[in-house]
Amino acid sequence: MGIKGIDVSHWQGDINWKKVAGDGIEFAFIKATEGTTLKDKKFEKNVSGANAAGIKTGAYHFARFGSKSEALAEAKFFLSAVKKVSLSYPLVLDLEVNKRNVSKSVLTDAAVTFLHEIEKAGYFAMYSGKSFLENCLDESKLKPFALWVARYSSKLGRDADIWQYSDCGKVAGIAGNVDMNMCYREDLRCQVGRKAETNPKPSKKPGKRTTYTVKKGDTLSEIAQKYNTTVKALQSSNNIKDTNKIYVGQKLKISGSNSKTSNKKHYYTIISGDTLSGISKKFNTSIKTLQAWNDINNPNKIYAGQKIRVR
Repeated sequence: MGIKGIDVSHWQGDINWKKVAGDGIEFAFIKATEGTTLKDKKFEKNVSGANAAGIKTGAYHFARFGSKSEALAEAKFFLSAVKKVSLSYPLVLDLEVNKRNVSKSVLTDAAVTFLHEIEKAGYFAMYSGKSFLENCLDESKLKPFALWVARYSSKLGRDADIWQYSDCGKVAGIAGNVDMNMCYREDLRCQVGRKAETNPKPSKKPGKRTTYTVKKGDTLSEIAQKYNTTVKALQSSNNIKDTNKIYVGQKLKISGSNSKTSNKKHYYTIISGDTLSGISKKFNTSIKTLQAWNDINNPNKIYAGQKIRVR
């Protein structure tokens, strides 16, 4: 089973977040902005209420862009709104319309521009594609980012980190219908980069430094997440000016240590529709490693409810 959550906007009206938490909801994605001018009037109130109730909060932006420049402007507008609140879950690009009627390539490049701008600000970015994802976007360019996808059915039928499985859920504390979600990734977090101190004090226990060699498909945000650090820290340690420009074989200095994280085993319970390939991508490992850890002889034979080691 995954982690139960919802996504809301001003359309849900006034929400009793204490009752929502009491109904088993553990996270909420809250609408912040749309385009470059619309800020959801309930955004800050919803974040504050959910945080007070102990619910993890993320924010989403409803996109209307059709070019890289428009995407950049929308990303900056989104960031200007979320910097005023405290979040614990990722920032999400809700991309489900092609208002400008542009090509798949143009729309995808604009989406990547938006997501990279979010990550440059020190946040962990996701994207939501809804059902048109497979027809209007080039998924191969979006693989570095976590995925939130809607499919109102008894089965998801594809890989995703969060599944929006219904738009007519009923939750205590909310009048009317609400979107229901299931998260299958336990390590999701907002990961806001810390601002540098003017005169930072030396740590009494300096962290260890390790070196990581960049592999094909790596992104700076994924590496930062893996080693429990930030994109800005990696940039600073390695004199990286453009976060989008790292290359295969490049050796990165990483301050601190993820030894505790790497030594701690993590497990995942397989759900219907999962594949070993999809799970390996989700947890940044390989099919062979998963087979070795879990004594899986045939990578095509896994079953729902099976608990496997993924780290």
